[in-house]
This record gives sequence, C-alpha cells and structure tokens, in this order.
Amino acid sequence: MKKITLFLAIAISFLTISCSLQKGYVKLESKSTSADKVGTDVIRKFIKDNPKASIVVTAPNSKEKSTQSDPNSNIYNVIEKELLRSGFDVKDRGLYNEVVSKSKEINYSELKKLTGTDIILELVKINSDIPYKTNKWYKKDGKEMIYDGEFVLSGSSIEFKFTLIEGNKYAGSYTYNYVPCTEQTDNCRCEVAYKNMPSKVYPWLSFCRDHNTKTASKGYESSGTDYLAEFVKVNVVNMIEDLRR
Repeated sequence: MKKITLFLAIAISFLTISCSLQKGYVKLESKSTSADKVGTDVIRKFIKDNPKASIVVTAPNSKEKSTQSDPNSNIYNVIEKELLRSGFDVKDRGLYNEVVSKSKEINYSELKKLTGTDIILELVKINSDIPYKTNKWYKKDGKEMIYDGEFVLSGSSIEFKFTLIEGNKYAGSYTYNYVPCTEQTDNCRCEVAYKNMPSKVYPWLSFCRDHNTKTASKGYESSGTDYLAEFVKVNVVNMIEDLRR
C-alpha cells in the first residue's frame, strides 16, 4: 500500500510539473551589437586637437522643432549627460534651436559666433522596433525545438552624424545596431512559455509581467523607454571612447 501511495505521489508530481507552464528561451545566432563608422577620422582628429570642444545635440530639422514637443527629449538628455561626463562643453539645444529658427539663411560662421558651438551631433534616426524572426527555441534544459510559426523579437538601431560648424563640414557618422537574445539570458524578452504535457508552446505569453499579482486585473501601461535609454547610453559611451582614441 505504501509503495502504491508513493508511486501515485511521484506520478502526480511528474504530471504537475509536466503540465505546468515552463520557461524556455529563444537564442539568435548573431552578434549582439555591431557598429558602422563612416569618415570618422575627421571628427576624431578635431577632438584630439580640441579635447574640450563645445557640442550641441540636435535632431533632423531641429529648427522646426521645440525641445518641449520632441518625443525624443529624454534620449537627448541621456546623450548630453554622457558628453558632459567625458569633458565636452555641451551647449543648450533649446537656445541653439531658437537661434537657428530665427535665421532665414544659416550662416555657419555667424552661427558659431552666436552659439559658441564647434560641433553639431545630430541624432539622425533611432528605431527600437527592428524585427528579428526565428522558428527555433530551446527548452530550459537546452534541448532545441522547432516552432511551426515564428518568434518575432525587437532589436534597435541608432545613427549619429557629426558636423563641424566651421565651414559646415561633414565630420563622420556612427550607426549602432542591437540584436536581441544572442545568448541564453534571464531577460524576460527572450523567454518562451511552454508545456511538456501536452507538448505546446505559447509564443504570445510574456514573463515580463506577473499575471498572479493583486493588480493583474487592473489596467496598466508599460513602455520600452528605460530599455531604449540604456541602449543609447551604452552606445554613446562606446562612441565617445572611439572618438578619444
């Protein structure tokens, strides 16, 4: 009788584990980050000769935008803080935009005098929703599985362009790309929900939110703002390190 009870207990335990939701993961076969540099010798030489150069961070068509209405204002703040930490003389972009907006024709020599700025660092574009697709996933023990659909993961890309105000001279550009889930990680963005019995995968479920909390029934919003800010910060640091070599 004791053996039967023990067997039933083990069987029930096995079924419970097999039927419960498990955490697997997706892993893409690529480098997590890559950098594309174009013509950066110009800006690197200028900064070597002028280590505390004055710089302003702008957006495309900045003369048509106010700093208050720009949705990327938080990103500009992140960039400016890293530039300040590295010893640059960071100019106020609001005042810079105001000067530019009042100029019918931009005379860069005059602009340099009015703003005291040497370098324009333009945030050309930023994209936090670049899709990467795969049909491979892995159980928590590392066993590779094939899904009959596809998992869509979001990567990021950011591009910067440097212009020397003196002579309105193009001075180089940096583009950074981020590919998600290139290694096994506890990042919930890379996790896959599945069950062993019956064998089934749930690509639409997310471990990034807790469905069992007391607030689960209440409305909430989440965004990738913090994630994007960290992505920008890391790559601005990488860019500055390259500029000062």
